[in-house]
Amino acid sequence: MAKAASSLVPEIKVIVFGSASAFATFPELPEATNIYENTNDADFILDPWSDELGAMLSKRLGRNSSFFEMFGYYADIVRPAAFDNFPPDFRDRLVPLEGCPRVFALDPHDMAVAKLFAGRPKDIRLLSFLLATDRLDEAKVRKLLWNTPMEEKWIVKTHAVLEQVVAEAAKQRAV
Repeated sequence: MAKAASSLVPEIKVIVFGSASAFATFPELPEATNIYENTNDADFILDPWSDELGAMLSKRLGRNSSFFEMFGYYADIVRPAAFDNFPPDFRDRLVPLEGCPRVFALDPHDMAVAKLFAGRPKDIRLLSFLLATDRLDEAKVRKLLWNTPMEEKWIVKTHAVLEQVVAEAAKQRAV
C-alpha cells in the first residue's frame, strides 16, 4: 500500500505513523506477535499536505476503495494536525521504508509518544509488547515525551499511560 501511495503522489513525502509504522524498523512483527491480527489499515500523512492529493489518496486507497476490496487493507489519510502529538524533532528520526521511494515511518519511540496520547487498550498492548521485547527503550520514550509540548492535562494523562505500559511490560517479562 505504501508503494501504491508513493506512486500516486510522486512529488510528496508520505509519512507512516501509528501501529503500522513499527514495521519499517521491525519487519518481523507480524510473526512475533498477534497484536496486528485485527489491524487492516495504515495511517499516512502527506508532507507537505495537499487537500486535493489527500482526497485522491483516500478515494484510491481508503476504506471504501477498490484497493481495500481487493487486498483487505487500506490507507487512512490523516491531516498534519496529527504532528501535534509527535515529538518536535521526529523528522530527524524518520525511518525510510525499504522499496518505497519518499515513504518514511516514524521511529518506534516517536510512535510510542503518539500512542501515549491515544492511550487505548490496543496501544497499551502494543507498547508494552515492544518494551518487553526490548524493541523500545523506556528512557528514550520518557525523554521524547518530556520534550513534547503539551498542556498539563496531557502531561498527566500520557505519563499515566506510560506507567501502565511499563507495568504491563514488566508482567510480560516475568512470564
